[in-house]
Amino acid sequence: MDTGVIYCDDNMRRLGLLPRDSVDLIYLDPPFFSNRQYEVIWGDEAEVRSFEDRWDGGVHHYVEWMKERVMEMHRVLKPTGSFYLHCDWHAAHYLKAMLDDVFGEPHFQNEVIWYYRGGGVSKSRFGRRHDNIFFYTKGSEWAFNVDSIRTEYSAESLERLKYTARSFRGDKVY
Repeated sequence: MDTGVIYCDDNMRRLGLLPRDSVDLIYLDPPFFSNRQYEVIWGDEAEVRSFEDRWDGGVHHYVEWMKERVMEMHRVLKPTGSFYLHCDWHAAHYLKAMLDDVFGEPHFQNEVIWYYRGGGVSKSRFGRRHDNIFFYTKGSEWAFNVDSIRTEYSAESLERLKYTARSFRGDKVY
């Protein structure tokens, strides 16, 4: 299988071609069980890509569909490999329980909460303005280099920041 290539088809087909214990890192950004239809216009507006995030059988059907894929990803992940699953409030708690089942609870390392702005303020509940990224490892040893994932804030973001909870390293703000 070629590396450095993005495949646009069912990941189950591609995963089946990979040998066991061969992948260092998996980042999964699947449909979120949002019960919506999505359309994206690409390039010169001549190409419209769409997908439907609706699941007959409800959340349990969705989680089983995800589990089948996550089990294959676990198979191809190296013993020192890391796995990240990006999701949101629609099914995060169901997916976390499924991941504990596949990877084992001791292999849950962390959860990243990705907060974002936008939308109005609800009068009936707290805003749904974050995604979850679950971090699991296959084994008890793995590579983790936080410096490789830090990026500097853009000028626009720095302008928007009204608080001082920033990470500093040397003369750069992250």
